[in-house]
Amino acid sequence: MQKLIKRANQAQRQAAKRATEIAKKERTILAVQSRGRISSASKEIRQNIKDARKARREDWELGPLAPKRDLGFNKYGLINEIVRADWSAYGTQVMRPEVVEKRCAWAGGVKELCLVPNDRVVILEGPDKGKIDRIRAVNIETGSVTLDKCHHSLMSNSLTSESHLTPMPISIDSVRLVHPLTDPKTGVTRDVIINELRGTIPNMKSPNMSYDRWEYGQKRDRIVPGLNVVIPWPEVTPPKFETTKADTIRENVEDRTFYYNLLSPPMPESVLDELRNKYSKFRTRHEDWYVSQKEIEEAEKRRRQETIKSMQTPLDEFHEKQSKLRAQQKEPELTDAMLEKLGQLMADKKAAKKAALAEAASSPAPSSAPTASPPQ
Repeated sequence: MQKLIKRANQAQRQAAKRATEIAKKERTILAVQSRGRISSASKEIRQNIKDARKARREDWELGPLAPKRDLGFNKYGLINEIVRADWSAYGTQVMRPEVVEKRCAWAGGVKELCLVPNDRVVILEGPDKGKIDRIRAVNIETGSVTLDKCHHSLMSNSLTSESHLTPMPISIDSVRLVHPLTDPKTGVTRDVIINELRGTIPNMKSPNMSYDRWEYGQKRDRIVPGLNVVIPWPEVTPPKFETTKADTIRENVEDRTFYYNLLSPPMPESVLDELRNKYSKFRTRHEDWYVSQKEIEEAEKRRRQETIKSMQTPLDEFHEKQSKLRAQQKEPELTDAMLEKLGQLMADKKAAKKAALAEAASSPAPSSAPTASPPQ
């Protein structure tokens, strides 16, 4: 049985090592791919700046004769998809978790984000600053949203040479929720910009929370800290599904057909074999019959070893006895006399080295001039 446990642990370590190496290679490949795209985007941004300066000079000099750059049938105002692409949204770069958390901080954080599609928000940055629009989609992985009408880009397709408006992702930190609130003093209801939202944990005190199944909504409320005002979620129309013969109705799904006690597994053994590979090398829990079979094999192996041991020669017995004696002996310890002797040897060796260096420094250097040969 110990052999099986050792094999499973070794397989887990090898799998973890392979996964780490694969992830490292993927990050390297991703960095190489992103480097070229970022370089292309930077070049196009510089070219767009030059074109903008040229267009501004033409507009100033030509006046009413300047070209109409705001029309869609020409190439003015078009940008490439590389420039406006959100790297993390298109999978070319992984967004760091701290950056995503900072983007979603005002809206309750990543785990309890209080923004959903169909919410009304106001844009705080960019050319559409101050405009109110509705959220079309929320991307929690990158901390960005896309809007219905605003923050769109006119992009050109290099293959078909056609241009179309495409919604571009905008950071959640660049928008704020807009909701009508009633002033308790004046009684006037008007749109208010919500600068901070928090999601509450489900409990029985809030009438809008429930522990029951909630298919098309949220199980928690979103409130404005300090005001204790609950901001309702936008209404969601539940889709209508038609049940066919191949579908299983909910009554059959929720009908309990398996009962178990504390001494039995939570599901049949056949289901467990389907969920996990029965013959996997990572398996650590085995059936009783398999464990007993392995124990019998180990006992048979020990019996064979004892049989071989009973037929040892006198020399083998002597070697075995010596190995047992060596195993019983303690680790050798250095006495004070040994340490003193080692120190004396090190000091003598160091002194001899210094004397050799001093003698080499004091001896005269050999002359490099050639000596005259004796007369013939």
